[in-house]
Amino acid sequence: MFFGLIGIILILALAVCRHSQSRYAQVFGASGQRHAPTPHTGAEIARLFLEAEGISDVEIVRHEGLTSDSFDPRRRRLFLSRRVADSTRLGAWAVALHEAAHAVQTGETLGDLKWRQTVIRLTRYGPGFAVIAAAGLMLMKFNARLAVFGVVGLCLAFLLLNLGTLAVEYNANARLRRFLESHLDRHPDALDELNALLARVATREVGDLLRSPRYFLLTALPGSGRIRPRGGA
Repeated sequence: MFFGLIGIILILALAVCRHSQSRYAQVFGASGQRHAPTPHTGAEIARLFLEAEGISDVEIVRHEGLTSDSFDPRRRRLFLSRRVADSTRLGAWAVALHEAAHAVQTGETLGDLKWRQTVIRLTRYGPGFAVIAAAGLMLMKFNARLAVFGVVGLCLAFLLLNLGTLAVEYNANARLRRFLESHLDRHPDALDELNALLARVATREVGDLLRSPRYFLLTALPGSGRIRPRGGA
């Protein structure tokens, strides 16, 4: 009964994460491969948006790694992978613009953004530490069922926190509306498609729970390397 309940919870959680991953994969699939209606790359359209919002203190950095395509509010840097920064596809636009929109989240919204990013880090690295802690407890003859339940409970808590802070991502998309309606006023079809892609980008990190082992092994352990470069684009 106990492990049956644990199994059901895990299956439901994994299904939610897998759905998020599938949605994000579509951003770079057929629906995101349409060429953008203006000849701007992802980095260029992000810069145009930031300039339209009067933001000049954000550095756009090309970066290849697990933590690419993200905005760092502390250093005011927008990290973009080359497939996003240098592409003129709508999928690349969606990722670059969504992350650039986080730079507009200041004041009280900045606190929400920082909490959201903390939750994302917990989702990525928390399960790995929880498994190690549970394994240590079991080696010390701790109740195995309680250890397993603790790991599953923490993973579920991370997922619920992740889902509960998604409003920050949708708020970022909302901040793009005025710019996109102006920039794509002659391309309504492209605007509709881009909005659909932005909705998929907003839920990208929900799937990070499934990628947690990879994040933990490649970026959390000692000697796993630097997460972000120092140089600019």
